[in-house]
Amino acid sequence: MLENKNNDEFIYNWRNELKQSQDGALLVASRMASRLKDSGFGKNDVIELLAVENFDIELCTRVASKLFDAVETPVAKKVEVAVVPTKYADCAPTIERNLEKLSAREFTKKLCSGPYAVVKIDSRQFDSWVRLAELAKTSSNAKAALHTELKPWVEEALLNSVLVAEKEKGNIVTADKNKQVYKVAMRKGEATVDLTSGTSTSEKFTQGNYATFGLADEYMVSAVNSISPYERLKRALNS
Repeated sequence: MLENKNNDEFIYNWRNELKQSQDGALLVASRMASRLKDSGFGKNDVIELLAVENFDIELCTRVASKLFDAVETPVAKKVEVAVVPTKYADCAPTIERNLEKLSAREFTKKLCSGPYAVVKIDSRQFDSWVRLAELAKTSSNAKAALHTELKPWVEEALLNSVLVAEKEKGNIVTADKNKQVYKVAMRKGEATVDLTSGTSTSEKFTQGNYATFGLADEYMVSAVNSISPYERLKRALNS
């Protein structure tokens, strides 16, 4: 009880000291007005209650007017930040979204064709993947089976990107951190990475259709690794 009393006295004295200066009075009055508004009091009530606390009536009116009469400004549209994936679960929503959007054959072609294909199969297996993709569009069981088949391939692709990034030790040549755009140089070439859209201009990313499956290449991994842990946390919390 004594500790609570001392705390109350400290807060009371601190408020009184603040009220002695113009800026301090404005701070205390604004906080009190905000609490009163949250408690359901109207503008006139807030003015009267602040005046009872011996605030200048002009200050009371100004604080209440700012609180109640402020014109609401449109909230800026939040920019979605594509956090570079680290596990299959990060890629799964993108995979499902493109499974719905593309035909089963087009989905499988993007998945299995070319030198940077995510799933490396021969022509005899192609039709089997097309049938599975077709069934996955309408059957939850088939969709689960598709995820089971895809998971090891996607995880291997993610791991490969991390290992190559560690081996190549990519350098950030130029960066526009406000736009989250980085130009990354490695011994084997350069690529521009946009972490906002989650894209890279590398052949592996474009020809391997990495965007379709929510994957990251080594250039994206290097770009993310160049961001400080604090900035990375901010990006993750804002995504």
